[in-house]
Amino acid sequence: MKRSFAFAAALTACAAASAQSSVTMYGVVDQYFDRTDTGTVSVNRLQSGGLAGSRLGFRGREDLGGGYGAFFLLEMGINADDGSLGQGGLGFGRQSFVGLATPYGDISLGRQYVPHFYSLVTYALNGGLAFGQSVNYYTDPSVLRANNSVSYSTKTWNGFTGQLFHAMGENAASKSLGNVSAASLSYASGPLKAGVAYTQRKTTAANTDRYLVVGGTYDFGVVKAGLVATQRRDDNNTNESTLYDLTLTIPVGSTSAVALDLGRFQNKSVANADSTAFTVRYDYFLSKRTTLYTGLAKIKNDAGAAFGVNGATGAAVALTPGQDPRTFVAGIRHTF
Repeated sequence: MKRSFAFAAALTACAAASAQSSVTMYGVVDQYFDRTDTGTVSVNRLQSGGLAGSRLGFRGREDLGGGYGAFFLLEMGINADDGSLGQGGLGFGRQSFVGLATPYGDISLGRQYVPHFYSLVTYALNGGLAFGQSVNYYTDPSVLRANNSVSYSTKTWNGFTGQLFHAMGENAASKSLGNVSAASLSYASGPLKAGVAYTQRKTTAANTDRYLVVGGTYDFGVVKAGLVATQRRDDNNTNESTLYDLTLTIPVGSTSAVALDLGRFQNKSVANADSTAFTVRYDYFLSKRTTLYTGLAKIKNDAGAAFGVNGATGAAVALTPGQDPRTFVAGIRHTF
């Protein structure tokens, strides 16, 4: 009888522990066919990551009581077309961090997205940097993630949420070289979302790059409109630019949507290096987990610009300055 009671008590304790902590495995597999005409040649490719980068991830959380909790996330990028690792072959190159949730906000440490990234994906087309977004064609990808970072995110208060972020370059020759510091403030209430993010990165002893993002979306029901404006400045006046991206997402019943995107990149440091992009994309939702998509994109580059059409992780075709690429894609995304 005593043994039976002890066994039942052990099972109860295990069940209670399981209820207080959890680990979830998740992922995305996204493949698409890409045909690009550069004006001189046509290139056919199968690529990974049109709407979302293919990935495998693990997230976990433990309830510590009193509004506190521990959490972690490990997420590896996968090039599903050939099975290789993304992000240059890093094991968990997309994200890898651990943190503590408190009643006053969340603190996390590791390789994480910079607030700059979250502002872009929140106010760009359908959320996420993907095929169909001019902001994706024109954005500097080197400022989207940072290693050795500490992030603090506030709780939501009257619709407002803030984030402070700092990443250490860990350069022995300079205390600040490679450092990334950022902050953001966002607001969400009903159909309206809006926000601003500021980032600075010490690239050399004599230069700091500075990025500003302002954006917003409004869901009218029959159409969702979004606008993102970014500005890049540096001390040496060699990489200064502005970007405007206007998006419209039009639901077609409950099973599909049409997305329209118009973007304009203006190079402030190099003459005749501006660019304009237009994209139309159609998404068909086979289920909550599986989406078919197709679309057409056109970029008009000035004589000194060489921007191409890329997906979430699928690369653009290499161009020579002044070429105007036209790209057709058709793909499938499945999440689990």
